[in-house]
Amino acid sequence: MSSDESITESVARLKKQIEASEAVTVSIALFGRTGAGKSSLINRLMGKNLARVGASTDTTVDASTFQWNGVHLVDLPGFDTARFPKETFWERFNLDSFDIFLCVFSDKFGSAESDFFLKLRQKKRTCLFVRNKADQVCDTSGERSTNELYGEIEKDVARQVLEPTRVHFTSCATGAGLAELSDAISKALPKAKQERWIESAKAYSREFLAAKEELCKKKVRLYAGLCAANAINPVPGVDVAVDLSILVAMMKAIRNAYGLSDQSILKAKELGIPAIAQLANNVVRYGTREGAVYLLQRFMGREITKEVAKYIPLVGQIVAASAGFGITLQAGGTYLADCHGIAGEILSRELAFRA
Repeated sequence: MSSDESITESVARLKKQIEASEAVTVSIALFGRTGAGKSSLINRLMGKNLARVGASTDTTVDASTFQWNGVHLVDLPGFDTARFPKETFWERFNLDSFDIFLCVFSDKFGSAESDFFLKLRQKKRTCLFVRNKADQVCDTSGERSTNELYGEIEKDVARQVLEPTRVHFTSCATGAGLAELSDAISKALPKAKQERWIESAKAYSREFLAAKEELCKKKVRLYAGLCAANAINPVPGVDVAVDLSILVAMMKAIRNAYGLSDQSILKAKELGIPAIAQLANNVVRYGTREGAVYLLQRFMGREITKEVAKYIPLVGQIVAASAGFGITLQAGGTYLADCHGIAGEILSRELAFRA
């Protein structure tokens, strides 16, 4: 970026960066027998009720696709069936388009799963093995521990797929293993797609939530730069030029990253914690044009002069030095902090429940 970049050039560059970031998608295919809990796993990973639990995806139906915030999850039908023979299965479902595959099973690991995995290995595709409903793994005789049973399951999978394999043990009922599985998915993706996953998936650990916050901070800086650079008219009551539509879009993007729907915000308010109730009210209120104006007014006159230099490489010298950028950056940071506070409290409650 040139130090003498014009406002027009700044707008074009920032728009391009934001559009490129928002265009990144992650595609995940899940395969396994009916009843393995693939729908529940999809919902749990994303923190959204996307898939209808109990819906059949077996040998007689087509693939089911679910989307949230740039993540596409596809529940594949049975492999090598009369309707979907193995010879045409790959092309039929365009499996080259997927970034990662999840082999989900909840009982015995069978030949259908191993046959499909061998096809994936032949194609050099990434596949994670997920033993779902892990809370039901037990030895009724009491002779073997859960860890011993897990080890036996891993050995059985390794025997069938002809190589040592890690199995992720998850429970959609208790939440066990979901943090580790989500981390494994993230690590298996290239950087840009990894960021999309972290931004969109539900946080099951404090580390994941912290990574989500860092990505949102970057988003705030980019959007704040575009808000200021693309401004035409001063905002009433603020007397600083800011593009309000971009500011509201930024707030929506942050809220989506934390999965804060109206329902989840209401649930957070019902926790009965006054501070969280106030944060929830802020998130709803500031997410409108009128609320955004009120939030901007709070930061009128506050300077960020000392920090201008560090934002120049990102938004350009003219934009970084503008009052509109400084005010919008602070407003966006406040909205992010409120969203993060709600998500952090929800996570703390969930971790305490699983302890």
